[in-house]
Amino acid sequence: MAAKKQQNTNSGEEQERPKYIIQKYRDRLSLLRHAQEFSQKDDIPRTVTAYMKYLDSLAAYFETTEDKLHPELFTKDKNLAEILLISQVYWDLAKAYDRSPRLKKECERCLKQFVKFSLGFKFQFINSEMLRKFIKKKAAYNPKLFNDAFQKLKLNSKSCYIATYSFSENSRIVHDLRLYKQKLVQLRFGSSLIHYYYQQSPNLIDLFIEHPNLGLAVNSIFIRPCLRVFSFFSKIL
Repeated sequence: MAAKKQQNTNSGEEQERPKYIIQKYRDRLSLLRHAQEFSQKDDIPRTVTAYMKYLDSLAAYFETTEDKLHPELFTKDKNLAEILLISQVYWDLAKAYDRSPRLKKECERCLKQFVKFSLGFKFQFINSEMLRKFIKKKAAYNPKLFNDAFQKLKLNSKSCYIATYSFSENSRIVHDLRLYKQKLVQLRFGSSLIHYYYQQSPNLIDLFIEHPNLGLAVNSIFIRPCLRVFSFFSKIL
């Protein structure tokens, strides 16, 4: 019943838009496939053109402009795959614009969009690692832009996966642990520890969601007490 209601709602929303906008939106994945084909051939101009057409079709559907695209326009559970695709599109555009000194501003803008469409999602760590490896290869013409984006992904994330699973998003403990993360990264071992945390914690949360009784037990007996201890020490360090 709920699914039918959602389908009716989507149909109603589409009826309010011009037919050509709806058709562009429905054809957007074809544009994306063309862009990826051009990218494999290293045809950068056509790649950029096709990617921008894909983003413009989304922007037109949501009655905004491409530079105003934001994850909040999408239903995060239903459109998670598309949000991931958008992050990858902005990543490829950033690398393409990075090649030209004249397009440095566009590179920076696309990196900001890449970060925006990565933060708080399960694939954040994957995108962060992709960015880190690109920086490590010294492939960027504007390395500072890519380093800044990496730091935002690494440090400014609102998603402390295990903490927000155990407590509410806006709880004091989650807030304290985020501050502790900022201190921890300044230590020699801190960066490696944070790296390991983001690598492993999404898998642990998936396990708890799949086996809720196990998650409830481990959370009550072990995780919540440990996080309270960390929260306490974060205030005195």
